[in-house]
Amino acid sequence: MEDEEEDEDMSGSSSPPIPYSQKPAPEGSCTTDGFCQAGKDLRLVSLCMEQIDIPAGFLLVGAKSPNLPEHILVCAVDKRFLPDDHGKNALLGFSGNCIGCGERGFRYFTEFSNHINLKLTTQPKKQKHLKYYLVRSSQGVLSKGPLICWKG
Repeated sequence: MEDEEEDEDMSGSSSPPIPYSQKPAPEGSCTTDGFCQAGKDLRLVSLCMEQIDIPAGFLLVGAKSPNLPEHILVCAVDKRFLPDDHGKNALLGFSGNCIGCGERGFRYFTEFSNHINLKLTTQPKKQKHLKYYLVRSSQGVLSKGPLICWKG
């Protein structure tokens, strides 16, 4: 009897982790990689020449989608939730806006990533998918800037 209990305990600890899965998009929503659920293009290659209005206190950042490794998705994120140059001082939580359709006020990164069709495979430290600050050149072209320094 004791041997059977030990086998059960061991099987639970050696089982592979269950992959993180997101809720399906609402019916009628766009689910194409690189586009938000409203069907608007979020890829940097498409938006690099666009004039993008962002609220005060927000920064344009680039997210990397596991399904689109060659593309960067453009996001507007409240800079208080992004780390400083040393990977510190980011507030816990999230505040972001969709650059594509203009929807504002996303308070959870999971909700935001669903909206921009950023198909995450892991739950912990999801915001690390925000990889780059985006910068505008003197010619007005938006491009990939420095890496966002996430620590821990």
